[in-house]
Amino acid sequence: MLKAYPHFKRGEVKKVYKNISKSEHKALEEYLIYRKARGLNSDDKVNDVRRYLLHLRYILSKDFKKITLQEYREILSLINSSKLSGNTKNHIKVDFKNFLKFLFPNWSERFYGFEDVKLDSSRNEERINSHTIFSKEDINKLVSHEPKLFWKALLLLQYEGGLRTIEVRTLEWDNIKFNVDGDISEINVYSTKTKKARTIFIKESTNLLKKLKEEQENEGRKGLYVFNARENKDQPVNKSSVSIWFRKLTKRVLGKEGWSYLLRHSRGTELYGLAEDNKISKDIAIRFMGHSKDMSAIYTHLDKKKIKEMLKDQIYKEEELTPEEKNEVAKLKKDVALLQKREKLMFELLKAPKLERANKIIKELDY
Repeated sequence: MLKAYPHFKRGEVKKVYKNISKSEHKALEEYLIYRKARGLNSDDKVNDVRRYLLHLRYILSKDFKKITLQEYREILSLINSSKLSGNTKNHIKVDFKNFLKFLFPNWSERFYGFEDVKLDSSRNEERINSHTIFSKEDINKLVSHEPKLFWKALLLLQYEGGLRTIEVRTLEWDNIKFNVDGDISEINVYSTKTKKARTIFIKESTNLLKKLKEEQENEGRKGLYVFNARENKDQPVNKSSVSIWFRKLTKRVLGKEGWSYLLRHSRGTELYGLAEDNKISKDIAIRFMGHSKDMSAIYTHLDKKKIKEMLKDQIYKEEELTPEEKNEVAKLKKDVALLQKREKLMFELLKAPKLERANKIIKELDY
């Protein structure tokens, strides 16, 4: 068995799959069918589960049916010490546990009830807050420092459109109507998460998308998807390719690694912030982001500086206020406290280990 969690290059996991026995192929595919029957309905997620299990099969270097308790614990240790994100580690450990439960009817006795599986409960606590989301200046820096038109267009479109990563990856050329009103273009988006379609309008991305289309046509690389895979123009770019590219770009330009979903969160924060300032309707923010309800509690990240200025300008000068204005200040204090409480509850929800606790937090968020 390996002594460290390996770094897999493109295509290496497919080789692992080809080299395992037919009986292992059968067990793995039967497990994936089982997972689909239990609600795993996204092809991307199914492929993730397959890939993670093949990682572990490569580390183990033998059939999973021959794994010992000691080897199981050693693999968990390698996952914990790897450079993978906390979220990815959690997914791998959960998939590993579920697969072994599927393989071994006596799993509880064989693996001590999986008591060794410890999830990283702090994985998202510091990932989405006022310090990690991107400012408009950050976005401009990232776009200007990205040399390739393909990635430049993807970055700006995901941010401007407030798109989920899967939405921008699977966007088709036929769903774009260029210049419906000057530089404004119309995009029809289907969400695999909400199972609903929505229409968004973009302006800053229009020129880059038109240039990308022209480039792909001239080079014979234009296919079904706007952002197609390098090896197959009629397949969307792989999400791992997007993740690797974006982490490298943010590290190089901003000095810190970021993840592409923060582009959507940054745009959502901007739109809900405009709604809070009564510059746009909150309904516009909700519809643009494809939300089923008001999500301002999640997408409004007040930083310490803004809160301090609000307190200085609107609260700490109460002695100069009329009774009516003092009532407004009291309401503002309550609103700020409510916003801070909701943000704290959202962090707790992200790390809630049990469904019962998660449901409790959701009820609190709806009060």
